[in-house]
Amino acid sequence: MGPVDGALIESLAFPAVAVGFAVITRLSALFFFLPGLAERTTPVRIKLAALLAVSLMVIPAVGTLPPQALTVSAAAMMIAAEAIAGALIGFSIRVSIFILQTAGSIASQSFSLAQLFSAGLDSQPEAPMSTLLMIAGVVLFLASGLHIEMINALIASYSIMPLGAFPGAGESGAWAAERAAYSFAAALSLAMPFVALGFIYNLAIGAANRAMPQLMVAFVGAPAITLAGLVLLALTAPAMLNAWIGIVNRIVFSLLGTAP
Repeated sequence: MGPVDGALIESLAFPAVAVGFAVITRLSALFFFLPGLAERTTPVRIKLAALLAVSLMVIPAVGTLPPQALTVSAAAMMIAAEAIAGALIGFSIRVSIFILQTAGSIASQSFSLAQLFSAGLDSQPEAPMSTLLMIAGVVLFLASGLHIEMINALIASYSIMPLGAFPGAGESGAWAAERAAYSFAAALSLAMPFVALGFIYNLAIGAANRAMPQLMVAFVGAPAITLAGLVLLALTAPAMLNAWIGIVNRIVFSLLGTAP
């Protein structure tokens, strides 16, 4: 048996290693946005363990490249393209959390709790209702097993965004704008009961102020709208989260190209 040709081994192994790094790059960008794993409260060791475990499942599905099909510069371009593709996929999923965050902010504005700020999931000041809905949403997302569907969505994404191909700037911009517009529309839909309550409250306060100008109606109305808002939150939160998980299902299965 002759001596082992190191150049031959390198030429055979380099494409496989490059593809592995490219898959991990796309996964890393996805995990940066994925609900539950992307939160700052999640330990880094858990993120790395999940990244490595999912990579071992995705890399065999992606396959490898012919030994002569890849150079160092081509591998660098491929990894850069994978980072952009993973960020786009992750953003489309993260939009679901933006929906709850925006809906909570709109609802808090409607019943005078927006001025109370606390640390949210990402250690940034948030309205308390936004934090509550985001925590409930992340728990529901993980409990529903949608994070497992992300693996299928990631594998399916290689048919839409092939390995090493840069997404088109125009298509990516239009896709991101459509997702952002959808998130605002969905957030307003979820917060509509609180918007209606705030509108009715302002009408009642205006009528009371016209009827009794000497009465400090704001001191009477503020506790009433806060109590009514909390009661409305207790009544509507299950329906809001149920509607939200349906929205997330549609987002995930649209990535898979199938109906939920």
